Amino acid sequence: MSDFGVVTEEDMQKKEAAVRLGLLLTFIGREAGVRDQDITALQTRDQTPAEAMPFE
Repeated sequence: MSDFGVVTEEDMQKKEAAVRLGLLLTFIGREAGVRDQDITALQTRDQTPAEAMPFE
């Protein structure tokens, strides 16, 4: 968003592109058979970064 809370045409184009991308990803997920349970499992998994392998 630009200064003083004014929404410019560029801001609107970015939001519209984000919505289109979200819809495309939703469609791809449905076509691939991704279920709500799959998404929940991904969101609730342990997201602690793996420990780096030693190169000794």
